[in-house]
Amino acid sequence: MASFDVVLKGGHVLDPVNGTDRVADVGIRLGKIDEVGDGLDTSGARVLDVGGRYVMPGHIDTHAHVSAVSDRGIDRAIGFKMLAESGTTTALDLNGEPHAFADGMKRRGSGMNFATLLSLVPFESVPEDDPRPRVVRKTLDQALADGAIGMKMIGGYHPFTPEATAGIIEVANARSAWIAYHIGSKETGSQIEGLREVPSILGRGRLHVAHVNSYTRGVINRAEDEVREAFEILSSMKGQIVSEAYLAQINGTNGLCDEEGNVVANVPRNCLQLRGYPRNEIGMRQALLDGYGFAHVEREGRIELATGEEAVAIWEAAGTNVSLSFPVNPASSAYTLTTEKDEDGEFYVDAVSTDGGSLPRNVAIERTFALVAFGALTALEAAHKLSWMPSQMLGLLNKGHFSEGADADVTMVDPGSGRATMSLVAGETIMQDGRSVADGGTWLVTSEGEAAAQASGLKHEVIDLSKSRLYEGWS
Repeated sequence: MASFDVVLKGGHVLDPVNGTDRVADVGIRLGKIDEVGDGLDTSGARVLDVGGRYVMPGHIDTHAHVSAVSDRGIDRAIGFKMLAESGTTTALDLNGEPHAFADGMKRRGSGMNFATLLSLVPFESVPEDDPRPRVVRKTLDQALADGAIGMKMIGGYHPFTPEATAGIIEVANARSAWIAYHIGSKETGSQIEGLREVPSILGRGRLHVAHVNSYTRGVINRAEDEVREAFEILSSMKGQIVSEAYLAQINGTNGLCDEEGNVVANVPRNCLQLRGYPRNEIGMRQALLDGYGFAHVEREGRIELATGEEAVAIWEAAGTNVSLSFPVNPASSAYTLTTEKDEDGEFYVDAVSTDGGSLPRNVAIERTFALVAFGALTALEAAHKLSWMPSQMLGLLNKGHFSEGADADVTMVDPGSGRATMSLVAGETIMQDGRSVADGGTWLVTSEGEAAAQASGLKHEVIDLSKSRLYEGWS
């Protein structure tokens, strides 16, 4: 009988929990980490030569997109394989609907572990604008029963009043359900002013502040000044929030214009304002023609970016209701948000996400290791932000490290390019040489969603959010 089922041979192991930062072998048995050491016995095992590569706990993405309540012309389930191909092993779908999510995992899954949230879109996923607490409770109960682990408010597109926003957070907190917030209320926008409003809305509650970099693009003040202010605001809520930022330059937004030709949502309006374009159809069309804006288009089973006349044609054919991207995230902001620590030696922003999946910006691993090559982070710090801290955020305590008995979710990274070359989930290969090689996946649900997960036929796992950093010490 072999000692191990799989041995990862000769890689540079990064385990921030156990302080491992050296060349070693990793032995896997029954989908779990069995041993990390030198010269492990390979007899009878499947041996994977990972020499010359970093071997770290699988990347856990706390902000991805593989389903959506409201989208036009794009099958977001493409994101399951797009995300796996970047080296991610576990993710939280942050703009979803559980039925669409489950259907997508069945059709286009990639062997990853995934949880999903219900996006609160008035008159679609929630029956009111500025929903009352009893309406929110009913919506949340159904979402949890359907397999979501909580809810997300999309303030950059479907803002609520500050009072309604506070009420939604309170309802979620009362159930210890996940609650994420793309910042912005009806009194502020999706920028630094919206972030300034959060402490008063939050009170003593708990909240996932989504993509901090989205509020430090220089819409109100200089980008570097907005980053510094963001740190002050995040520090004022320390212990109450979890946060992430992504490292891609492009964002993801929507080009919808109303009957008067004005751009509807706050986020694309900000994008046009940053480059001096009118915030209407004329400005949007010109931004696309100029190559400042990009339209999302599906090609060969993946989503790519189109610009110029092709982008205009896609946008017009969809009646302007199409997914777009703009290069609006300053590199200096991304650098500082990812690397800076507070006076306690903790990172101001907890994790590095992609905000990707079906959005073509799954560069969290690649860009984080570019910061390692630059000397801005150590390799162990990269693993900390990509794996260990996200596992704590979500309460996935058996992931993010290589302790004996931990889940054998592993990402291998080429130190030269920073790109993931292989990844495993429970000891099984799900990505090889940048291509997804697995299907299905494991649906992460709360106990309320277990029946729905069982009925779906998908492999599933029940998680306990009371163990998450979001609800750490909550009572």
